[in-house]
Amino acid sequence: MTTEAPPIREELIEDNGAISMPWILYFNQTFNGDGGTAWTPTFSGLTEVGGVATIAGRYYQLSKYLTYFNILVTPATNTSATAGTTYVGNLPVTSYANGFCATVSNKLGGGIGMVEASSNRIYVPAWSTVTSPINIMGVVEAT
Repeated sequence: MTTEAPPIREELIEDNGAISMPWILYFNQTFNGDGGTAWTPTFSGLTEVGGVATIAGRYYQLSKYLTYFNILVTPATNTSATAGTTYVGNLPVTSYANGFCATVSNKLGGGIGMVEASSNRIYVPAWSTVTSPINIMGVVEAT
């Protein structure tokens, strides 16, 4: 049995005269993925010392119902978060089921938080007086 590469050219007009989109266009979007959308996450309960932290976010719609997000918190001096009370309240997609998030910071380890579907909030894990940038990434069933 031999496997052949998919066709590169397809007809755009079917035998009955109807317009047909080549299947390769659909799969190109799947392989290339969403380019992502920038947003500014709004934290509640984040302790910032020495000035205001720089916070930037980006989310990617991976499929019709699956979204990946990434948030970078760069402290002015240091930041702290309390599990269960520090959260991002403006997730720009609507979550349908609880999701998860994880944090990492400059080889200091990390923790696991959650996306709560009922409030559409990203609850981050606890961290204390971290001076290096903190990367929060997660996946949620959302559109």
